[in-house]
Amino acid sequence: MKKTIHLSVLATVALGVSIALLAFLNARAGSMAGTNPQKLAPATTFNPFPPSPAADIALPTPIVSIQNVAPAADNPSLLDERRRFALGMIETGNDDHEIGGLGEVSRYQIMPSVWRHYSNSRRYHDPGTSTEVAQQLWSTLHDGFKQQTHREPTDFDMYVLWNTRYGYYAHHGFKPASLDPVVREHAQRFVNLIQRGTS
Repeated sequence: MKKTIHLSVLATVALGVSIALLAFLNARAGSMAGTNPQKLAPATTFNPFPPSPAADIALPTPIVSIQNVAPAADNPSLLDERRRFALGMIETGNDDHEIGGLGEVSRYQIMPSVWRHYSNSRRYHDPGTSTEVAQQLWSTLHDGFKQQTHREPTDFDMYVLWNTRYGYYAHHGFKPASLDPVVREHAQRFVNLIQRGTS
């Protein structure tokens, strides 16, 4: 991985895949007339934050190419390499400098107010820091889902939780069929990207 030739090849492949997928996603997003799933959610009843911020979690830097993703143990509580790649790809095309329309930061598009709950760092553009914050938030969402539903969430469930306001999924009874079609489509796209990474 540290060899210059391999890194150059990986970077070139990753850039090409990212640009093609981003162009496709932008075209699809444009056809949806600007619907923002985060604006669809009602007020929250679930507090996604633990009493105190979780301890720092040392995770490896996110991968650069989906072709290099090795299948991992299927543990939805863990934002593993496949899920990190898919999440970052859908949210920003894995662009660490992207700022969302509502002020979301990092490749994972986390609201700064949520970010501050998990980290005092303002290194939004640093992949390692954003991964630590994303993992902590991901775990909180996972645990909250299990508490409310008494079942393990699927990748589809996790993306719905990630990309909508707190309480939105609960308001819809945690039933995918009752979600807005745009929310369902984004969540299914996340699942598809993860599955491509394991094939």
